[in-house]
Amino acid sequence: MNERFGDRVVTAAEMRKMESDFMEEHGAPSILLMEHAALAVTEQVSFGNRVLLLVGAGKNGGDAVATGRLLLSKGIRCDFMTFYYGEGCEELALQWELLRSYGFPYDIFDMFSNPPEYSNYDLIIDGIFGIGLNRPVNADICKIFERINRMAKRPRVVAIDVPSGVDATCGKVFEGALKADVTVTFSYPKSGLLLYPGRKYVGKLVISNIGLPENDDIPEYVTFDSISDCNIPAREMDGNKGNFGRISLVAGSSGMTGAPCLCAKAMYRSGVGLVKVFSTKDALNALSQYCPEAIGYCVDNDFDEDNNLFEGFYNVIVIGPGLGTDSKAEHLLDLAIQYGKRLVLDADALNILSARLDRISMETERRLVLLNDWLPSETIITPHPGEMSRLLNIPVAELKADPIVWTKMIRKYCEFIWVWKDSCSIVVSERGYYLNRSGNEAMGTAGSGDVLAGICGAFAAADWSMAQAASAAVFVHGLAGDYCKEHLGSHATMAGDIIDAIGPVLKGEVSIS
Repeated sequence: MNERFGDRVVTAAEMRKMESDFMEEHGAPSILLMEHAALAVTEQVSFGNRVLLLVGAGKNGGDAVATGRLLLSKGIRCDFMTFYYGEGCEELALQWELLRSYGFPYDIFDMFSNPPEYSNYDLIIDGIFGIGLNRPVNADICKIFERINRMAKRPRVVAIDVPSGVDATCGKVFEGALKADVTVTFSYPKSGLLLYPGRKYVGKLVISNIGLPENDDIPEYVTFDSISDCNIPAREMDGNKGNFGRISLVAGSSGMTGAPCLCAKAMYRSGVGLVKVFSTKDALNALSQYCPEAIGYCVDNDFDEDNNLFEGFYNVIVIGPGLGTDSKAEHLLDLAIQYGKRLVLDADALNILSARLDRISMETERRLVLLNDWLPSETIITPHPGEMSRLLNIPVAELKADPIVWTKMIRKYCEFIWVWKDSCSIVVSERGYYLNRSGNEAMGTAGSGDVLAGICGAFAAADWSMAQAASAAVFVHGLAGDYCKEHLGSHATMAGDIIDAIGPVLKGEVSIS
């Protein structure tokens, strides 16, 4: 796949390579990047008269000392607290030398012997670990983090590049981390700053350019910052409903009449021209009241499973929300897979596939191969963590511990698109990985997934690549949730509210906070 969209996100290894390549190709000393990083951090310090800088043994510590020197030159009182034995790295030693040469008054505290009184400071700048952390944090350091985190009147905390204690690649928190109010990361957001649980420690994420040149290669990891990143095409002035996509929605069953209603309405709100819903009589009755724009087809009666129910009426087939898992649901899924040009599989469609996989193999790699054999490449599946667990036969806790590892495995075996729905949803495709920045806890409500399936279907019917359709759908869905949280709060938001917020999102009235 060669489409380019979104803004680059990098892993810790990618960032280190970019810096190394830059220094090698241009003959630039690493101290130059360190000075640029310090300047970027000082731009975020517009408050407070007294600052404590936490200094680690590596380059992140060098960034902290350089930041302190720049703040001291502005007349801001700064002290330093070291978190290492010995001299630290070469760049750090040089920064200490530069600081001493300026002759500013400051104090240096040793975390192992004489820690300062943290409440004496307006601001704490965290420069302990940075992107290099890949092991558990020292227990004594964890106690300091815990003490600062729990202070009743805590100084504001600014983290340099990555909050200390957070894995910059997978977002893992190593038995404790220092919570930041602001994280100033350099050049590109790191994947671990977007993934949970690390994301809870980031606060406001600021991305600062420190002079690394842009390159034109297609990034492996991307994110969206605004609705303009989605590249949603304008509607033709002389267009009609036939030009804006047609969807066959297979959803709903006894007791699950709301799913097709939510999904169909989300499709229309997202710009599709026509939706035909294949469902039960009860669900279609509810649909006629909730979304009368949709066309209904009743599947209560027997039908010839060899005939193409969807012939002549679809760009996309969306199947699964509230469908059930009985034999009729299985037949409908088989027809959709057989005849669908573009598919979105959600909810019970995935449960049916999981049950079939269980009858053949419990080995994760084998299950991925089978799914790839069964599903066309122009397919989007939208599992939440429980459904992911059932599809892959991996416990949810294990999946969440390092999502990067599992998404790499999925990409290795599967040509179709995975939308892993979670606090930070991840879209996996042959093209790479989309990490979502929009959305919030208000979206943890029944029917929210049905809404996302509808948006995915609408964007897929707009003839985008399936990877771009899925990524844009996830972002728009999350922004709609952000709109709802702002206007209704995190407790009162319902799935229908998320649908109603799609309009303001597509008009560009909602942005990431």
